[in-house]
Amino acid sequence: MNAPPSTARETVFVVDDSRTAREVVRLHLARLGCEPVTLEGGEACMAELARRAPMLILMDLRMERMQGDEVCRAVKAHPAGRNVPVIMFTSAGEPHEVMHCWRAGADDFLPKPVTLEALQAKLVAVRGARERVKDGPPRGRRVLLVEGGRFLHTFLGGSLEQEGLHVLYARDAHDAERLAAEHAAQLDGFLVDVSRAPKEALALAARLHETGPRKPLVLLSRAEESAEVLARAQALSGAPLLEKRHLGADELLARVLARLVPDRTPLRAAERVPFFTVVEFAPVGGGPTHSGFSHDASPGALFVRTLTPAREGSRLALKVLLAGQRTPCAAEATVAWANPPRPSGAFRAPAGMGLRLEKMDPALTQQFVRFVPRTHGFPPPSPPRASGF
Repeated sequence: MNAPPSTARETVFVVDDSRTAREVVRLHLARLGCEPVTLEGGEACMAELARRAPMLILMDLRMERMQGDEVCRAVKAHPAGRNVPVIMFTSAGEPHEVMHCWRAGADDFLPKPVTLEALQAKLVAVRGARERVKDGPPRGRRVLLVEGGRFLHTFLGGSLEQEGLHVLYARDAHDAERLAAEHAAQLDGFLVDVSRAPKEALALAARLHETGPRKPLVLLSRAEESAEVLARAQALSGAPLLEKRHLGADELLARVLARLVPDRTPLRAAERVPFFTVVEFAPVGGGPTHSGFSHDASPGALFVRTLTPAREGSRLALKVLLAGQRTPCAAEATVAWANPPRPSGAFRAPAGMGLRLEKMDPALTQQFVRFVPRTHGFPPPSPPRASGF
C-alpha cells in the first residue's frame, strides 16, 4: 500500500507501554506517510506534549502506571492538547472499555489488534478535518442559538446537534450580535429565547432579521408572555411564538426543526435515552468496515460517534454490541446526517452520524423495547379537531 500524498510528514504520538504494540503501530504510520513518535506511557506523553502538539494521539487504554483514560483527560485539559484528536486502542468486543474512552473525552477508538486499513481510515479523516477549515459547516445547517438560560444550551442545543445541525451558541444579546457579524455569511438561521427580557430580545431578533431577512427566525419563550410580545414575535418571524409551557419536549423540537430546516425529516432526538453500544458499519452489499460508538438512542434511531461517518443517504449494515453482551446484534440503517471531523471552531457539532434504523434482528428489537420506550419521540400527526367555539 502506497502512503497517501502529503506535503509534510505529520507527527503522531503513539502511547503504549508495550514495545511490540508501539512498533507495530509505528510501522503502520510510517507506511502511511506520518512521523510517529513512540512513547512508553502517560508521563512521557505529557512531557512530549509540553514540547509540541501532534496532529493526532494514538493511545492504549490499558497501561500499567497511568491508564489511558486518565492520560486522555490530562491531554484534553492541557492547552496544547485541547484540540488534538485522541484515538484509543481497546480490546475488541468490549463495550465497557469504549465507554471509559468516551467518558475520558476520546474522539474515537480502534479495536486491537490494530490493522493498517482501519488506522488509515481514521488517519484520512483527521487529515481531512484540517482541509475543511476553509469550508466551514455545511450549508443549510448552521444555526445561531441565543441562550436565555440553561435549558436552551443543555436540552435544545444538544437536541439540534443530535439532529445534525451545527450550533453557534451566544450567551446574551451582545455576544449574539458579535457572532452574527463575524459569521454572517455562514449562518442559515436564528433561534432566540425571549424569556428573560422580552423587549430587548425582540429588538435583538429584529436586528438579526435585518442581517438575514430570508433566513428563518425562530422565537420561543419559557414563560407566559403578554399580547404585545406575542404580536411582535408573530410580526418578526412570520409564525407564532413557541411557548415551552404549552409544548412537550418532542413537540417543541419538532416545531423548531420544521421552521429551521423544513425539508429534513427529524430523527426524534428530543427524548434520547442512554444506550451505550459499539457499532461496526459497512455499506449494504459490501465495502470497508468502520467502527464507532453510540451513547444514546431514540425510537428507531441511533447516534454514532465516529471520525469516519458514512455519507448521508447511504444504507449500512450494522453490528451493534451492547454493554454487558458478547454477541453483536444485526441491523440495517440509512444515514440521515453525517458530520465528518472538522477543526475546532465557533460552531459545535459532533463528529459522527445519525442513523435511521430500518431493520433490526429480534435481539436488538427486544433491547429497544426494553430501554428505548416508544412513548419517546415525536407524536404521530393527528387530524385537526373541530373548534369548540
